[in-house]
Amino acid sequence: ADYVSFTQTTNQTNVEFNIDVPYTIPSNGKPNVVQINEYQLNATYTYYSVPKINTDAFLLAKITGWAEYSLLPGQANIFFEGTFVGNSSINPTITQDTLDLSLGRDQSIVVSRTKIKDFESKKLLGVNKKETFGWEISVRNNKNAGIAIIIEDQFPISSNKDIEVEQIEKSNAQLNETLGKLTWEMNLNPQETKKVQVNIRLNIPKIK
Repeated sequence: ADYVSFTQTTNQTNVEFNIDVPYTIPSNGKPNVVQINEYQLNATYTYYSVPKINTDAFLLAKITGWAEYSLLPGQANIFFEGTFVGNSSINPTITQDTLDLSLGRDQSIVVSRTKIKDFESKKLLGVNKKETFGWEISVRNNKNAGIAIIIEDQFPISSNKDIEVEQIEKSNAQLNETLGKLTWEMNLNPQETKKVQVNIRLNIPKIK
């Protein structure tokens, strides 16, 4: 492909892209896109879902080696395997080495989060009330290829010092103690289903 010739100047507080040759812009009042250059960057692909908020699974491209190209924040048109899949956004104002770019939802990955009715209970013990709750998260890969997926959930964090949240089950999730965030990194074979549980007990003082 032919690209507009340009030079890139990195200053103390900004980056300038100087167009070196004239380029014809139609005077029709419509936006005109100029392709300045094209880069090929290394990426790994993984799925991501937070079923407590949204049970859709999103495909992420985790891009490395992006910092040297002075990418600008803004909207991006996403083409995957030669097909336009929608719009995303580029946010290079991050401290991580890896830039995550969403490639949209994939309906072939089915995620659900349901309450475990048999686990729920309420008991009065002395002056305290104990309530237990449980959720099951199920992930199924309906694709013909294996996938990697990140699932996130959360133990509730009590803002009342008198209410204790007891963490009963996290199914080997990575736990961020400060936020209560649970993270599972799974690999699923074609047509495989995996399930995890989140179980808690609330210790609530009886109201006098």
